Amino acid sequence: MQKAAKFVPNVRFILKSSASAAVLFAACGSAMAAHIYVSTTGSDSNPGTQTRPVKTITRADYLATPGSVVHVASGTYYVSAPSAGSVGIRTSKSGTATARIKFISDVKWGAKIIVSGTGITWDSRGSYVDIEGFDISGSGRHGILAAGSNLSFRHNFIHDLTVSGGCTGGGGAAIDTYGPVGNVVIDRNIVRNIGYRMIGTCNTVQGIYIANANNVVTNNIVSGVAAVGIQQWHGATASTIVNNTTFHNKIGILLGQGDSGTTTGSANNYVANNIVYDNKTYGIIEGGKMGGNNRYANNLVARSGTNVKVSGTVSGTVLAEPLFVNYQPTGTGNYKVYSGSPAIDRGTSLKAPIIDFAGVARPRGAALDIGAYEY
Repeated sequence: MQKAAKFVPNVRFILKSSASAAVLFAACGSAMAAHIYVSTTGSDSNPGTQTRPVKTITRADYLATPGSVVHVASGTYYVSAPSAGSVGIRTSKSGTATARIKFISDVKWGAKIIVSGTGITWDSRGSYVDIEGFDISGSGRHGILAAGSNLSFRHNFIHDLTVSGGCTGGGGAAIDTYGPVGNVVIDRNIVRNIGYRMIGTCNTVQGIYIANANNVVTNNIVSGVAAVGIQQWHGATASTIVNNTTFHNKIGILLGQGDSGTTTGSANNYVANNIVYDNKTYGIIEGGKMGGNNRYANNLVARSGTNVKVSGTVSGTVLAEPLFVNYQPTGTGNYKVYSGSPAIDRGTSLKAPIIDFAGVARPRGAALDIGAYEY
């Protein structure tokens, strides 16, 4: 009688299949980790999936890896920063040049972060990170304080930070970049009423505060800031500050170096196409230590104590009322301009953003316009 053949498994097939399954599992795990969800109704013991979101941005950061997108659902997120140095939200993970980490309010300004206390709302320590679409307010002294490099902050509404701790050496700002490298893009944000009650009496609370090199500040609307709407200081240099609208601050735009981090002076800066209006003491000014090759082109500066006081090269300045559709010093107006505005077709294309605050392509007319909006 013929012996029954013994079944021998195809070891090669099994091993190959197992390896494929492992690769597939890893790919699925990676895909799941790439999107992390945050909700006011979530729990930090959850895995951060869409159906089981976490509750805090800090926990989402812990789960993030290069390439992750952190989706923050609409709702009010209350955070506490009791003392000047304390932090409501701390994030520290870094992405890479090809796999950035992105924190996004899934509905623009739908995720509202309200800080209590005198400290920092969001302390961002990672590099290659994007923060986009958040509404930040409260009693603290900083909206976003960022030490990393190669960052971007877009479409945020940072407003009514009351700086309840008062005017101290610790200062404050809506957006503050201070790491050793820089390369930060700050674009299409609204910064409004930062230490508003201290306008003209406090020099340490700023709107957008640049303390490092090679940053790009474009299409922002900045108003009601105790000291300076857009300021360089410390080791800041080689900034591009173009097509912003800044008004009703103590000072509109200040370039310079001083205090810790000061090098050979702030140099190679380009400030162009900005509307700088209704500022208490100065429109555009240099301070502290300056280097060479600083250019100021095609800015509209009006109704400030002194409109322009700089040693760099100045060209194409427009000294006239911008003719806003509805100017309100509180920041609640309409800062587009009328058809007869002297800001229309008076800008320069050099280093200008290709879209405006509202996402409209530039230029729409014969030349670029001055300010955050293209007519």
